[in-house]
Amino acid sequence: MVGTNKSCLLLALSSLSIQAAAALSVTSARSNVIFVGGLCEDDLSSTKLGKEFDRYGNVVDVSIIGGGGKQQPYAFVQFDTPQSAQAAILEAAPSALYRQVKAAQPIDKSKRKRSNTSRQKREAELQHLKDVCSRTNLVLQVQSTHIDRIKDFLTNYISKNESIELAIEGQSSSSITKNVSLVFVSTSNPISLASALSKSEHLEIIARAVNKLYIVQPGAVQADMSTEVGCNVVVEDLVQNKIGSYNDVESIRLQIFPPSCQGKVIAAVESLDDDGLAAKLNPRDATETISIVQVYKHKGKSSDTSTDALVMSGVSKSTIDYSVQRESPENGQEAISRAYYKIKEAVSRYESERADFSMESYRDCIAIDCGSAPGGWTKYLAQDAKMKIVHSVDPGDLDPAIELDDRANHMRMKIQDAIPQLKSQIQCDEDKIKVFVSDACLHSMSAQADFLLDAKEQGILADEVFFVLTLKCTIGHGKANFDAQVEQAVSNLKDRAEIRDLSVHHLFSNRIGERTIIGKLI
Repeated sequence: MVGTNKSCLLLALSSLSIQAAAALSVTSARSNVIFVGGLCEDDLSSTKLGKEFDRYGNVVDVSIIGGGGKQQPYAFVQFDTPQSAQAAILEAAPSALYRQVKAAQPIDKSKRKRSNTSRQKREAELQHLKDVCSRTNLVLQVQSTHIDRIKDFLTNYISKNESIELAIEGQSSSSITKNVSLVFVSTSNPISLASALSKSEHLEIIARAVNKLYIVQPGAVQADMSTEVGCNVVVEDLVQNKIGSYNDVESIRLQIFPPSCQGKVIAAVESLDDDGLAAKLNPRDATETISIVQVYKHKGKSSDTSTDALVMSGVSKSTIDYSVQRESPENGQEAISRAYYKIKEAVSRYESERADFSMESYRDCIAIDCGSAPGGWTKYLAQDAKMKIVHSVDPGDLDPAIELDDRANHMRMKIQDAIPQLKSQIQCDEDKIKVFVSDACLHSMSAQADFLLDAKEQGILADEVFFVLTLKCTIGHGKANFDAQVEQAVSNLKDRAEIRDLSVHHLFSNRIGERTIIGKLI
């Protein structure tokens, strides 16, 4: 029995020896490389970490991997001899820079089964965006929910009304900031386009969608601005290729996206500055604006931030404010503000599309606003469009300032009750309604058209009526589904009445499931 136990023990020891030898043979293949885990600084540079280990021998290479908030970074440090690596493993203790040092275990490629699909997809995405950047000289930072609307606004409204040639080169959902996308635009004169978008009449329309404008030069450098090395690459590119002579620059302000990288960029300017660029940074009284935008940054376990990130930059005259901001409404005024800008944008877009239409032609006419509370559309019709009278129909309260307007006739009832009452007041054709608008919340989308046609049948509308209706989708979700519902509703309306010059828009002030239709009922 004792002999049997002894044999088993020897067999076990022999097995352990074989395993240890195998592990040693694997380790010895890269025994001059160590693994450094738990790096304590997201922006720790390779140079700084290398200096930490050069006490053990000559450091040949330092590779830092990870970071950026989601994963704690780690590194591989390569020495010129296995002896130096072994000394680091035995002697290095956790410090303020790292928490662990051990031998690096090379990957056994014979056992690694990873598909190249994701890598190829990432490379194709990166190359596509490089091509887009090569043609782009204006980048818009927009809310992701408004990206299709801003593209439509640029190509079908701004280009026509401002006589500016432009092309949408592409778009990219930012991996840096949630709910933000970037729209890449090429134009013969980016300053003129940026100035046009900054006009007050356009700002009040697009302020919900666009956060900032960045004038850049075509092309991008591969760099990650969340790292010290990446910021140095970006600043060197600016200095060498874009800024030119500092003698022609009086003062500079920086416009950085994402803003969290501004401190690192300024530090890079100060560390690499040899001609006094840092001394000319003056955000208040700048004559030049430097725009720097992280347009792409892949985040993944296998990403290499030195190559899987792109930055665009450029220098332009500080003649405009590149921040798109609209004055915030006072307390309780947000609903009025959103509704007001909705109808204002609708009419403006329609006037742009129809050369023969002008809202001015309806001045001193009679209008009806269905579902009017708290009064944004009534405000526009009474104060901007100068209607003679606006029948503001809603059981709810209007804003006191609108209630006091002599041109606003607040009818505290539902539209189906208001139509017979208005019919009884008509004495002649001049008393009939020429503008019919409705932003009412109804149980079904078809009800908007029902009330419009009922008013026509009851004889309270003029022979030709200009109408603006908000169609609100209450079933399903998704842009394609909403568009299909609106298309069907429009088709039904055309089948029931003679409609001319009809337009359908997804306005900036529309919610995701809303569309605004504009036209004339004959």
